[in-house]
Amino acid sequence: MWAFVLDQIKHERALTEEAARHDAMNLATAFEAHVRSTIRLMDIVLLDMREDVLEHADFRSHLNEELKAYGSFVTQLAVIDKDGRLVFSNLDASIHPVDLSDREHFRVHRDNPGEDRLFISKPVLGKVSKQWTIQFTRPIHQDGEFAGVLVLSVPMSFFADYYQQIDVGPNGSIALLGTDRSLRAIASGTPIAGRYGRFKMPEDKPYFDPSAPARGYYEGVSAIDGEYRLGAYRRLISDGVVVVVLLSPKDFMAAYHARRELLIASAGIISLLLSAVAVLVFVLTSRYFQSTAMLRQAHDQLAQLASTDVLTGVSNRRSFLSSLEAELARARRHGGSLSVLMLDIDHFKRVNDSHGHPIGDAVLKQFAATCAGMLRAHDLFGRLGGEEFAVALPHTDAEGARTVAEKIRSAVAHAPIATVAGDIAITVSIGVAQADARKGDVDHLIAQADKALYEAKHGGRNQVHADRSSAYPA
Repeated sequence: MWAFVLDQIKHERALTEEAARHDAMNLATAFEAHVRSTIRLMDIVLLDMREDVLEHADFRSHLNEELKAYGSFVTQLAVIDKDGRLVFSNLDASIHPVDLSDREHFRVHRDNPGEDRLFISKPVLGKVSKQWTIQFTRPIHQDGEFAGVLVLSVPMSFFADYYQQIDVGPNGSIALLGTDRSLRAIASGTPIAGRYGRFKMPEDKPYFDPSAPARGYYEGVSAIDGEYRLGAYRRLISDGVVVVVLLSPKDFMAAYHARRELLIASAGIISLLLSAVAVLVFVLTSRYFQSTAMLRQAHDQLAQLASTDVLTGVSNRRSFLSSLEAELARARRHGGSLSVLMLDIDHFKRVNDSHGHPIGDAVLKQFAATCAGMLRAHDLFGRLGGEEFAVALPHTDAEGARTVAEKIRSAVAHAPIATVAGDIAITVSIGVAQADARKGDVDHLIAQADKALYEAKHGGRNQVHADRSSAYPA
């Protein structure tokens, strides 16, 4: 009997560790998608602002529009001239002389004038913002010559706060690292704020080895606090960053240790009884634990299926409309604005007809991920059916909603989707409608946005059209 107990304990330990690795990889995959969509969005904003600088457009006016749409996670937009002097910052209209020629995110563009690429810096303490931020930069070229750098500063808390929302246990951690081994952001129970900008991970970690797979598992002693952990990583090769999720045995093995102690204690008692009674008790105990786990798993799966579109992972039609109804009631109760976007992938039937439904499904999933990455945490996003999606934007009027819609349209149009059939370029048409502050239900609001979507389709597709009646405050 004891041989069986020890074998069961060993088997449970292996299963528990394997489940932890699986959970870590799932989390790393989700965080990779978040980081990738954030980087893509930052680059779109930088390229958009660079066009304004080069065309001498109303830069400050456009800047205010960008900050209105994305100000929740952008600390600063700035321009550095070719000599390293700060000549524009939205944080300081007067711009006192600030020399940034020693900053890596300036030098990398100045020293490589023939390159036009996005650069993501190590964390730096801003000379103007006085905050720890990560710099997303693009060079400015005029007449083929280096003319300066456009800078978008994102607070480290943007990534850390997002990671902090996910439960990886009291001793787990989620980190965004550069392939240069510098820490970009982290959510961990171990304080590290004082070491930002100078903390470097050891170079023997597998996720820094360029010859290693871009995704994989890791276990070992953490360089941050010296504790043993296991987890998973995913390396974004083109962006020079790595997402690492590390789980602590203190957390994921706690239930196993409790079960082990219970099993050993039970076996000790059972060994004093008749062998028949011992076998019966062991079987009943095993079935109890198995039934509890199966019931919990079934409950979680049912709750997920009830509110989520299985293919894309976003809200399904019923869940989205229910949440939209609550948001409409809240907007009218508090006098806030609420707008709705109706999105329809252009000529999606051609994708299915040309490449088959599996490729069409892959396109739908990536399209949903692109859109979700450009929305705020409190925005609502759902799939209404087929290639039709909807977005609800609380605290957003028709003008602000049109700005968000245009960003989504542009991101989709400029991001071909990689599939086994090759890159597939798609576009999206978007209808915009703002809720009436006094009348109309959810069906009426959806009908307004759908009507605007029809106008966008009728006008040639790959465009945004706002419902003309959406001019009133809400």
